[in-house]
Amino acid sequence: MPRAPLALGKASGRSRPINPSRLLNLYAEPAPPDSISPWILFGTPGQKAFSTAGSGDIRCGLYALGAAYVLSGQTVFRIDINGNATACTGDTPSATGTAMMKTNGVQLGLLVNGRMFYIAAATPTVVTAVTDAQYPADGATSFDFINGYGAFTKGGTDGEWFLSDLYDFAAFDAADFATAESSPDGLLRCLANHNEMWLFGVHTTEVWNLTGAVFPFEQVPGSLMDRGIAAPLSAALMDNAPYWLGDDRIVYRANGYTPQRVSNFAVEEILRSGTVADAEASTHTIGGHHFYVLKLPTLGRTLVLDAATQIWHERQSGTDVTPAVWAVNCIFTAFGKTLVGLNDGLIRELDLDTFKDGTTQIRRSLTSFPAYNGRQGILRHIELECERGVGLNTGQGSDPQWMLRFSRDGGMAFGNEKMASMGEAGRRRARVMWDQLGRFQNGAVEISIADPVKVAVYGGNYETEGLN
Repeated sequence: MPRAPLALGKASGRSRPINPSRLLNLYAEPAPPDSISPWILFGTPGQKAFSTAGSGDIRCGLYALGAAYVLSGQTVFRIDINGNATACTGDTPSATGTAMMKTNGVQLGLLVNGRMFYIAAATPTVVTAVTDAQYPADGATSFDFINGYGAFTKGGTDGEWFLSDLYDFAAFDAADFATAESSPDGLLRCLANHNEMWLFGVHTTEVWNLTGAVFPFEQVPGSLMDRGIAAPLSAALMDNAPYWLGDDRIVYRANGYTPQRVSNFAVEEILRSGTVADAEASTHTIGGHHFYVLKLPTLGRTLVLDAATQIWHERQSGTDVTPAVWAVNCIFTAFGKTLVGLNDGLIRELDLDTFKDGTTQIRRSLTSFPAYNGRQGILRHIELECERGVGLNTGQGSDPQWMLRFSRDGGMAFGNEKMASMGEAGRRRARVMWDQLGRFQNGAVEISIADPVKVAVYGGNYETEGLN
């Protein structure tokens, strides 16, 4: 029987029947040399409990001053290595607006809805609002930390950005303001990359570095890029380079001072379909893979790029067939763990050996196996090659089931689900098969699983019969 290709990333674009491939909560990894298949599809990490910080939505998080800090609603919590959360006292941030955390080593800085707060190492549970008269009355739109300074974008159309005093997020000097003057567009985001400050505007991006001038930073010659940013929160560092959603709705990685396209036409088809200004990016590393996670709240999707393979997949929460976002608000590392902030005060750890999001099942699916020969045929048989015998001892997942939906029109519409067992615990010779799937001309299958078990898919094979 012919061997069918795996779905390797997001290929379904403006014309789905040409290639309906899609990965949901699965990512691709090259197999070692001389393996039975060149690729493996693994399940994305699940979430196991770590801490609860109040009952508000976790808006941002950071490891600083020897602990993890999160903003839960309007309250900052300090969390120790065992997950014990202590509510901080002092001034209260806004309940709305963008929230960012950075540290300079002696303070935690918190920017919320334009207003700046800090926590000092000497008083690690006290939040203090910045009251320096030199801090702009209309606040800042973003901030970062570089070479001892807090760096801030002011917003508006004048392209102004400014610095705090050295190692002090609470003090400012009127001389430490500058304008990104290469282009008249306004600044939307600053992002520190090593010793350089990347300044993203509406239509352009430029890079400054520390020179020791009156204003300590100056523009790097030749760093102006005629590419702005469509969503200020889409900028993130990964794999030693900035990534961002460009003003042309293409995702870029910086290659030196040249924007390098990393999205594909299928991803860009999603990005062109509606509002992207509210896109938010985060990154994390797990199992040797660096992931750029682009959450699109208005579009209801979460797109993820694997820097190791340059292959995109999607993530979403729950088991719904309809696309939805991955309900993670922020990702940060602390205590050797990759932590995610969720709604209702929940902080969980991403873990490849956990197969639920807390108590919620995860639906994983691949849409692949496009079969087309220009004439009618019958799909007699499909077998999925995967790791088997991984069932749990009891309960949900004790007899894990793969579910197949068959499309006769190239993935435009799918039929009812058909089940196949992948083997109870220890039944490693079980075969995952479906027979007599019916007539087609341009066939495709969606294969999914929602049981909380390890998922590793190697490929598949199929048998068809041609009709005159």
